Order: sequence, then C-alpha cells, then structure tokens
Amino acid sequence: MQLTIDTDVTSRYVRGWALVLTISPTNDSAHLAWSPSGYAESETFEIRLGRAPMSGQAIKELRRTFEEFSGLDDIREASWEYFHTQNCWHWADGPWWGAVADLEAQLWRVIDPQL
Repeated sequence: MQLTIDTDVTSRYVRGWALVLTISPTNDSAHLAWSPSGYAESETFEIRLGRAPMSGQAIKELRRTFEEFSGLDDIREASWEYFHTQNCWHWADGPWWGAVADLEAQLWRVIDPQL
C-alpha cells in the first residue's frame, strides 16, 4: 500500500482542520494531509491524528510504522457493501476493523512522544 504525505503537515493549517490519515483499500493507497473537521470520503478509513503540525522525525516514524504494519493486507481486503436494512453503503464487518484500530493505536504511540 502506497503512503503519500503532504509537505504542509509540518506547518499549522487552517483553524478547525486536523491531520488525517485516509486509507483507501480500493485504491491500495493512503494519504496523510490536513482535512476539515467532520469531512470524510466514502470507501475510506480515516484516522485523525490531531491538530498539531508534525516534525520531520514524527513523519519519519509514522511512515516506518505504517510501512511495517502487519495488518495492511487485512485492510486491503475490506469490503464496501450496500446494507439494505440501513439504506446506505459502508464497510462490511471483517478483520479490517481490528486492523485499522491496531494501526491507529500504533500511530498514536509514535506521535504522542513527538507532541
């Protein structure tokens, strides 16, 4: 899975925005960027990583943690389905939910000491 990181994550952005890691299993990609609060794209998992800019060292550790994460294959297998009982599309149940939660926990262990 390819991870891209916007270069502006090291500087403060617009008030109310947060750093968000957006994981797109259908595109086999992930992107770290500033995002407006409350905004979410369909067919993605989003991990909010706070409102503080990241240092170069934090970015390096985040990239390493992401690339070495053993659950990426589970996330890649995520299934986007229509749920008739709720009249909407969303991720089906599966091991990808646990993998995303584990990734988020690992990323926060990297980021917290850097703040």
